[in-house]
Amino acid sequence: MTVIQTYHRPPDVATALQLLARDELRTAVLAGGIHLNAHRPADVEEVVDLQDLGLDEVKRQGQTLTVGAMTRLQVLVEHDDVPEVMRLCAHRAGPNTFRNQGTLGGVIVGANPESELLAALLVYEAEVTVQTLAGVRRLSLSDFWADVPVARQRGLLTAISFAIDGVAACERVARTPADAPIVAVVGCRRSGGLRLAFCGLASTPVLLTTDEVEALTPPADFRGSSDYRRQMAHILSQRVLRQLDQTQGA
Repeated sequence: MTVIQTYHRPPDVATALQLLARDELRTAVLAGGIHLNAHRPADVEEVVDLQDLGLDEVKRQGQTLTVGAMTRLQVLVEHDDVPEVMRLCAHRAGPNTFRNQGTLGGVIVGANPESELLAALLVYEAEVTVQTLAGVRRLSLSDFWADVPVARQRGLLTAISFAIDGVAACERVARTPADAPIVAVVGCRRSGGLRLAFCGLASTPVLLTTDEVEALTPPADFRGSSDYRRQMAHILSQRVLRQLDQTQGA
């Protein structure tokens, strides 16, 4: 593995983008450090630390919340404007030490297929802001995950915006309450309709209808077969739908 040659801590986004745009050096972004420290590519020569860029603000505008990409997960757990279900899913993202180090941007780039927090962001119609030297783009999470390197294009994920209205519910099945879910379902009903997001069925959390679940062939592992995961997805989605109906009828 290549030894890191230079550590950069730029004072602003423009400087960070210039560092990342260099062709002659393999440069990695350092956010919370949880993923990079454990899985640093062997050819990375320099790192760009984002902690001085001011990307940790949380702003509300009407029924939309915009969260800086460097915002720690624990902030989501504690912030009053974050929907209750999303706070619960953020709490389940990992132990206290992880939540106080890990960033929302890092979780999104990592795209863990078992992340209930990412499923919650999907149902609340999250969009990411990607800033490059060429300008600023906004993408849905699904579009961003379709090809993260292309979506970033030597840029930075700077913010995440999502709705905070509507009613939501989540259900999961896991070996123990503290384990990552084998399958999880998060649902949200807003004025625009119903959205269901599923964990454990694909390479990332995905938005699906109940009919689409039946046509899937989920990956299998020692925790559950493909058929088991598909059946659990159906059962959990029905539970979520019942919870949403009960909440709206209360």
